[in-house]
Amino acid sequence: MDREGGLHDADREGFERLGGSYIFQELVRDVPISEDGKTTEVWTTCVEIWNDNLYIGTSTGELLHFVRIPPDPSESFGEPGFILASRLQPVTSQNTGPGIEQILLLPAVGKACILCNGSLTFYTLPELSPAFNNRRLGSCSWVGGIDQNIDLEAAEPEHGAIIMMCLKARIRLIRVGEEEVRVIRDIQFGGCLATARRDNFACVADAHSYSLLDVVQQQKVPLFPISSVDKDASTHVGGAAEDISTPAVQRPVRSSSLVGVLPRVVGRSGDRSSHERSTSLGTFGSGLGQQQQSAVVPSTPLRNSLEPSEIAGRPLLGQSGALSPERAISPAPRAVTPDKPLPATPDEQSTSQPLQQIEQLKPHIASTSSTEFLLTTGTSSSDPGMGIFVNLDGDVVRGTIEFSQYPQAIIIDGHGVDLSASLKPGDSEGEGFILAVVRSTKDDTSENVVEVQRWDLEPSEIGDSKQSMSLPRSEKISHRHVGIRRTIAKTQLHFADIREKLRLQQVNLSLAITQPNPEQPEARAQHERQISDREREEASFADRLASTETQIVTWSGNQIWWTVRNPLITRLDSRLGLARKVQQVGSDDGMRKAVEAVLNDIKGYEFHTELEFLSLNYIRQKASLLLFTDLLSRTAAGIIVFEHDKHVAEESLIAGEIDPRVVIALLPNLRGEVEQGTQGIWISGGLKQYLERFLQVYDVSGIRLDVQGPYGDNLLSLLKRYLFHWRRKKGFGSIPDETHVFKTVDAALLHTLLLLDSVSPRGPATKGSVRSELNSVVDSGLDCFDRGVELLEQFSRLFPLSRLYQSRKNHWQVLATWKRILEGEPDAGGEFVDGEQSVRNYLSRLRDVSAVEEYGTWLANRNPALGVKVFADDSSRVKFEPAQAIKILKQKAPGAVKYFLEHLVFDKNLAQYANDLISYYLDTVVEELGDSQQSRSILLQTYETYRALRPPKPTYRQFITENALGTDWWDNRLRLLQLLGGHHGAASQYDVPTILNRLEPYGQELVPEMIILNGRQGRHTEAIRLLTHGLGDFDTAISYCLLGGSSIFRPASGDVIGEMLPSHEDQAVLFNNLLDEFLRIEDLTDRIERTSELLERFGGWFEISRVLSLVPDSWSVEIVSGFLVNALRRLVRDRSETQIARFLRQSENLKISAELVDKIEEGGPKIEGIEKPEGVS
Repeated sequence: MDREGGLHDADREGFERLGGSYIFQELVRDVPISEDGKTTEVWTTCVEIWNDNLYIGTSTGELLHFVRIPPDPSESFGEPGFILASRLQPVTSQNTGPGIEQILLLPAVGKACILCNGSLTFYTLPELSPAFNNRRLGSCSWVGGIDQNIDLEAAEPEHGAIIMMCLKARIRLIRVGEEEVRVIRDIQFGGCLATARRDNFACVADAHSYSLLDVVQQQKVPLFPISSVDKDASTHVGGAAEDISTPAVQRPVRSSSLVGVLPRVVGRSGDRSSHERSTSLGTFGSGLGQQQQSAVVPSTPLRNSLEPSEIAGRPLLGQSGALSPERAISPAPRAVTPDKPLPATPDEQSTSQPLQQIEQLKPHIASTSSTEFLLTTGTSSSDPGMGIFVNLDGDVVRGTIEFSQYPQAIIIDGHGVDLSASLKPGDSEGEGFILAVVRSTKDDTSENVVEVQRWDLEPSEIGDSKQSMSLPRSEKISHRHVGIRRTIAKTQLHFADIREKLRLQQVNLSLAITQPNPEQPEARAQHERQISDREREEASFADRLASTETQIVTWSGNQIWWTVRNPLITRLDSRLGLARKVQQVGSDDGMRKAVEAVLNDIKGYEFHTELEFLSLNYIRQKASLLLFTDLLSRTAAGIIVFEHDKHVAEESLIAGEIDPRVVIALLPNLRGEVEQGTQGIWISGGLKQYLERFLQVYDVSGIRLDVQGPYGDNLLSLLKRYLFHWRRKKGFGSIPDETHVFKTVDAALLHTLLLLDSVSPRGPATKGSVRSELNSVVDSGLDCFDRGVELLEQFSRLFPLSRLYQSRKNHWQVLATWKRILEGEPDAGGEFVDGEQSVRNYLSRLRDVSAVEEYGTWLANRNPALGVKVFADDSSRVKFEPAQAIKILKQKAPGAVKYFLEHLVFDKNLAQYANDLISYYLDTVVEELGDSQQSRSILLQTYETYRALRPPKPTYRQFITENALGTDWWDNRLRLLQLLGGHHGAASQYDVPTILNRLEPYGQELVPEMIILNGRQGRHTEAIRLLTHGLGDFDTAISYCLLGGSSIFRPASGDVIGEMLPSHEDQAVLFNNLLDEFLRIEDLTDRIERTSELLERFGGWFEISRVLSLVPDSWSVEIVSGFLVNALRRLVRDRSETQIARFLRQSENLKISAELVDKIEEGGPKIEGIEKPEGVS
């Protein structure tokens, strides 16, 4: 990095080079191209490799043969090397020249053709021994023209190999066999500098222009000039197809579409398809005359279809001497069209203008498919060049390709993408690229580079995708002489960096790994062997993936490189590396945008190979780590991150599917939750390297752990959602080391939720809150159960702890935890609202008798009224008999016995337990009165207070209920009164004499109780006396008379059951007793009022005579006037009713008598006992 904080150009170029479509990989370093070691004036001119043999030609005319040797066995996955096997210098007719110009290998016949300084020699493969008696052929400018439609290595040796030799005056087709070389024919095309052939059709070039040849029919179609400013080329191009079977000039037979200096560019939208191949002679045969056509045989391929007479031609290199080109055998000349015009004379062709010196451009020909050739054209070597596609008819197809400068060399790689067909899985060569060596000038510095661009797409589809690849820099090389070539066979290469990136390795995040017992050396040795075996397996697997095939070599000086399709992982990882560099210079936003761009580019990417699948996973994981560590660094700086950044980081973590333990291990207070077995954590080597470097630079332990600050906002909330996503993967079966992974996930998620919930208000969880999420996690169970218990205890979260025990159905621990909460231990969440009721409900669902008994009695001691419901609930799964429950309660919860008995007596009407309950009440009340004079005084005071009340006043029962003291003994006394004087069945079951004896010492204090008991014994006079004089409860006294003394309390509804009412005579006796008591009331006013009221309301139960005899004479008649009036009215009413009844009976008798008379008259008289004499009618 420079001082301004930006990236060095070298750093940027390095990443951009790795992000290109191709990369350089070293093949051979420091090739000894000069025997004396001086390489400044010597350079590599051509390279070929086949079957572990490397052949290198130099500018001094030397041919170096290297043999590949396997890597050192002691080095794991080492790279192979090359050793020099031989150095030879072919014999040439010239001592000066470009040196080794071409190396053409023919593996099918085991021969090599070496073109050196214009001389062609043959050698055997692979050792380069001279072949064919070390004969050579001079005046050769090019050798090649092998049919690119066939596989040279798969060709059969007996068929030989047909090649094209470019001589000064002609092109010679020869067949190279294992034992000899034979001439097939000569083609009259001189000065050929480059060729490319598909079946019978070849595209050739001389110094000025390109042409298309039919090498069987020997016809030529001139195409266009190499240089658009070359005026000499105008005599070589034009719209005519020529027969070149004889040196004579023939009349043009067809007008070509390529008229002019440069052709019109035909795009893909034209009528012809880019991959269309002509199925007829087309340009080469359609314009011939009738006579000419009769002399032409059908076009046939050159492979093995020539006639025996052609094959049996004179050997090119026979038993002695070299055969000159002039002596070569050619086919018989063809008939010449009579009307063909003669060529112009040289004088007519000359002009008066002086000739301008034109730069000769080197022609380049490459074949992109079986029906297309790519040709280059331009104006000068320093100006941009253009690539034009032509088909086998000579027509321009596709669009043009532009080069930044006219190329020095070009090659085609890949057969191209057919947009009408889908790419097959594993078809890594589908994309078509053209690689060209051009001169690039930048910042006043000029260097040779390799320019890469697509040839199989339209310019609109490609966009600005041209890439420039600088050769690896070296102080020893100036890269003045750069070459590139497609070798004859593919070679398998290994990417060491890809292997190291993808190879799973054990990562050390400063976490403790479970180690075998050191006291067991065998176990430790076995563990080490397991680790070592896995490392070898992972390395072997990664090495298999990190291999590819290539045929392209690039060289400069004494250095040679493979030019390899850049794997997807390298391209994408270089972009991530550039993003890291951008972050290091202080542009966090630029880093994030760069990483997001990578993630967007691979979104929806369809992988076709296993390597691509793993590469995409690796890139996603590394990108997610980059974004997450960026969050860590910004959190450490106290920055609140934008929601968008957090969302992108979260999505990348989820999509990356990296081992969540790695993410958790980066957080200071959560890394302790990471659990790993003896094998540790294994991640890709590239991720391991990044993490280790990150932890060396950033101290994550320095992050301020504030839940309400950046730590909670940036990290914990994101981590919570991320861990929830991982938790949903339980049971998938595709998670490596899933046992330890999900234990870690559960522990970290629980810890995270506890941290986030620590700032929530106390109380039950609300929908959608962190507390509800915590409860759902706990309820669903934790794989890390023991750790979960520790965390919940650590955070004092007892209620979630009880829920955790519930998830394991451990009811003992659930109840024990609830007991701790109810007994006062701190529960930070405060969720256990109405805890006692929860305990009671939970116990009703249990089937464990011992647990219900233990915690039921505990609850009964704490809340007796609620606790006894555990033993009395008929819907509980554990049911207790009343006697059994009473026994348990008396032993473990004596304070709850009363409540249980009340339930049995009052709720279930089990009268057999009334004596027990009454006894309990008596014990409580008698004990209180015996121990407390104040309590006795209180009771006496209530009587005085009640008697002092003026009518109308409530009953004494209502009075003491409304003015209850709220003490146990007072409440027990109220229940005792209810029990003694109630209308339930228990009222007739208790032992009255025994109770009366116990209460007798406190008769003055317990007046209501004495009234009830006297009534039960039939001592109604005493009971009425106490009601009247002891309590002064006159209304209750009247009720007592009406009810016959069965109870002094009416039912709450006020209704009286008919069967409970005594007869009118019994009621009259009680009312007469009550009248006697009313007449004894000390207060005269009360006496008069009560007596008058009683007589007026219930006068029907009194005899007038007795009342008049009892009422004092001193009382005014007005006092009893109401009674007297009612009594007289009753007498009159009774008399009237009697008379009416008598009259009704009389009328009834008359009616019956009348009916009898009617019946008698209807029947008539009847004579009985008299017989009629015979004959009397």
